[in-house]
Amino acid sequence: MSAGQRPRFVDGALWLDGRPRFLIAGEYPYYRDHPERWAAKLGAMREAGIEVVTCYVPWRHHEVARDGGRRLCFAGQGNRDLAGFLERVAATGLLAVLKPGPFVHAELPFGGLPDRVSPTLDRERHPARSADGRPLSYQQFVLPSAHDPKYRADAMGWLRAVGLFLRAFRYPPGPVVAVQIGNEGHCGETALPLDALDHSSPGVAAFARFAAGTAAPTTAEPSAGGLGALVSWAQWSAEELAGGMAALAGALGCDVPVFTTYSPPARADRDPGRAAGRYDAWLARNRVGAAAEMPRAYTSWTGNVVRDDEALVNYVLAAKGGRGPNIEENWGLRWADPSCAFPVAPVHHSLLGVACGATGVSVYPACATADWGEHLAVSRSWPRDAAGDPARFDPPYGDAAPITLEAGPGPAFAALRVLTHFLAGRREALAAWRPEPGVRWGVHPPYQAVGAWEWATNGRSAYRDWWVPSAEQSLVPFVAHCLRRNLPFELAELTGRTTLDPAAGPLVAVSGRFMERALQRRLARFAEDGGSLLLVGEPPTLDGDLNHCAELAEAVAGKVRTVPLNGRPIGEAVEEWLAECFGAPGARPGAWLELRRLSPDPQDALVFLLNRSDEAVRARTAYREHVITADLVGGGCAVVQVAHGRLGACYVKGLNEQTGQGVPVRVRVGGDLLSADRPCDLSAVRGPGGYEVRTAALRGEARVLLPELP
Repeated sequence: MSAGQRPRFVDGALWLDGRPRFLIAGEYPYYRDHPERWAAKLGAMREAGIEVVTCYVPWRHHEVARDGGRRLCFAGQGNRDLAGFLERVAATGLLAVLKPGPFVHAELPFGGLPDRVSPTLDRERHPARSADGRPLSYQQFVLPSAHDPKYRADAMGWLRAVGLFLRAFRYPPGPVVAVQIGNEGHCGETALPLDALDHSSPGVAAFARFAAGTAAPTTAEPSAGGLGALVSWAQWSAEELAGGMAALAGALGCDVPVFTTYSPPARADRDPGRAAGRYDAWLARNRVGAAAEMPRAYTSWTGNVVRDDEALVNYVLAAKGGRGPNIEENWGLRWADPSCAFPVAPVHHSLLGVACGATGVSVYPACATADWGEHLAVSRSWPRDAAGDPARFDPPYGDAAPITLEAGPGPAFAALRVLTHFLAGRREALAAWRPEPGVRWGVHPPYQAVGAWEWATNGRSAYRDWWVPSAEQSLVPFVAHCLRRNLPFELAELTGRTTLDPAAGPLVAVSGRFMERALQRRLARFAEDGGSLLLVGEPPTLDGDLNHCAELAEAVAGKVRTVPLNGRPIGEAVEEWLAECFGAPGARPGAWLELRRLSPDPQDALVFLLNRSDEAVRARTAYREHVITADLVGGGCAVVQVAHGRLGACYVKGLNEQTGQGVPVRVRVGGDLLSADRPCDLSAVRGPGGYEVRTAALRGEARVLLPELP
């Protein structure tokens, strides 16, 4: 590989050699495969259009016993030969992103941690605990507290060893362009309730240092410590997560870009008893719309967004929560979602994330694998208790992956090649262009801190005295309405330090009984300076210490629209307010989901059209004065680039493998028409010499009629 500048993240996008690079990645769990298969599968990944190999690096796999002790092995021992694997990655012309955890999930025993770090086996270690005192377990072992000194020393030692190892493989000249630290938090907590952890003794001590004199809230009486305890606990949870990831990154001690990952909100059926506060808990810990201390990615395990409205809302929240790549899209784990066996579902999901602003996608997993030792085999008793049929974890891992166990093309291979052709053809635009701006929804962390405990309060009067609209009452119906009506929106964090610029566009602020005095003043100034402000809920009459404060209510009385929660649906009220403010509702209703990403050049845009119905539709919309039409199969999707009134590029998923339906491709931008003579997937990218086209049809070769170019 040629020498160049060190990689770095800029505004959530990976930059290589001084230019933004959309991440076109695929997961290859090398540790589940025989080294003799590595070369062929890496070659197949490149043939599929994948440019970056992502892979977990399981601690338990590389830590081996020797002479009564332990050592770390990264070279020369079968599929522990990470050095050999990375050499093959480079030789194939691919790049790599390593994901060493320490906790990695990945359907591995104990999430990839060595058994020895569990308090189950070592009583000197502190278990991670929930607010009711229960230790937090993963499979058959209790998880260690992230604050436990003994575990921290072990985890830092593991990452230091990884950092020393990968110095020889950094780009350039090596293939490693980035490292992911953690996995949806320390141990997957980004979607857990706020009371789930960490009430271990070192965790509570860390909280006491953060909020001196404040007692940690408990499940038995979450309001016992007052409003301040709930707000402080939520703030500590978010800052502890960010700080913990930063500390782990620092342990690498290696000049390579580092990022972390966040998960979507938990589904209601994951823990029905706590469903009422799950969105607030997710918002409090994830700090959406806030400036991140570390670059972030997201995972997208929500279920099928084509069929499930809850999955759609959760997916969009994850994608819009912070700018970065989609680092795990299910293309192969049929047991997690049967629809992933049909390319129409992962393609639809991937393009939805890109439409929402993702700066990369990763096919998870790209290859089926079936060769791992007992130390990586999940206990047969755990899946039966926690995840149903234990056979679902048997080999092959990734039974529906685009690349088969023997490195051949799987059912999704052809569809993947067409998608990656389009992504590669517009990689710099996809890395740099931003989602269409829209109405901003202000997320206020102190309200989420209270709402996250809603499930545990049982309507206690102390809680009602602090009443605030929960995210499930306010944000979720707003997002669902925006998606139904194709109304552009974005998320913004509101605190007393938030800078509010009236020129940034209309702002919706959830308003409850209390609000910090500083934020009340900022919102009042925003309205006084001509900003368009809508308050959802009652104007506050108390400050953050529950002392009388009605500065916002007094400043905006008669000047700012207020929408009560028990009135008309929030989404309808927002859309009506926008129409009054700007003379147009801003929505683009249709029988399809439509999102856009815009170039700094106002004549250039990417228009995403996603069909969530079972029936084929002809989507018709307009960008500026240019009319756009695209024929969409049921469950299919398309993205169309409008470039100064011409068709700059397009991608169409014209086949639905799950239903067996298809529609011939037909895309029009103004006077430009592109069409195919049969149902197919199609990518067309215009360059200096004309359009470069790739198709995949069920039968035969599609003939494509291209627009005439001057």
